[in-house]
Amino acid sequence: MAKIKNIVGQKFGRLTAIELLDKGKRGYHYLFACDCGNTKELCGSLVRTGKTLSCGCLRSEVVAKKNFVHGLVHTGAYQSWMAMKTRCTNPNQASYKRYGGRGIGFDASWESFENFVADMGERPIGMTLERIDNSKGYSKSNCKWATTAEQSRNTRQNVMITHNGKTMCMTDWAKETGIPYPTIQDRVKRNWSAEQILGA
Repeated sequence: MAKIKNIVGQKFGRLTAIELLDKGKRGYHYLFACDCGNTKELCGSLVRTGKTLSCGCLRSEVVAKKNFVHGLVHTGAYQSWMAMKTRCTNPNQASYKRYGGRGIGFDASWESFENFVADMGERPIGMTLERIDNSKGYSKSNCKWATTAEQSRNTRQNVMITHNGKTMCMTDWAKETGIPYPTIQDRVKRNWSAEQILGA
C-alpha cells in the first residue's frame, strides 16, 4: 500500500493544508485554510497539481474584475482610454500618423483600464483627455481632463504669438484685441512681426 504523502503545513497558491481528512474518490482530502480567511475541504491532489488555487475567492475576484470593466465600457473614461490606445497602436486608424506614427505612446501601466481610471478618474462631462506636453506620451504626469477649447489651444498646429511679454494663441489674441481671427491668421501666414500682426 502506497504511503500517504502528507502535505499538512504546506502551502499551494492561496491554500495551506491544516488537517488530513478521510480518503475520497479522487484521493486523500484535507482541510485547507485560504488566505482570504475561509477554510474548505478539498482533494489534496487537485491542490498539489495547481488545479485548485483557492477556496473559490480567486474565481470570484476574477469575475468581479471582469464585471467592473464591463460595467464601465460605456463611460467617458473608458471611451477616452480606448481612443488613446487606438491612435497610439493602430496604423489603420486615421490619426495614427499624428500619434503612434511619430512615436507618441502611453505609460505601460495604462495598458490596463483599471490603472488608467485609478490615475485619471472618470471623465468630467464635456472634457477630453489632453497631453500637457504634446511632445511627450500619455501618462499620469502628462495628462489632464480638458475642455475642447483648452485642447484646441494646445495643438501642435496652433500658433502662439508673444507680444508685450504675453504669449497667447491666435484665438485668444483675437478676443483680446478685437481683430478678427481670419485677419490675424492671414498676417501670420505673411510672416509679419507680432507688432504688425496685433496692430490696428
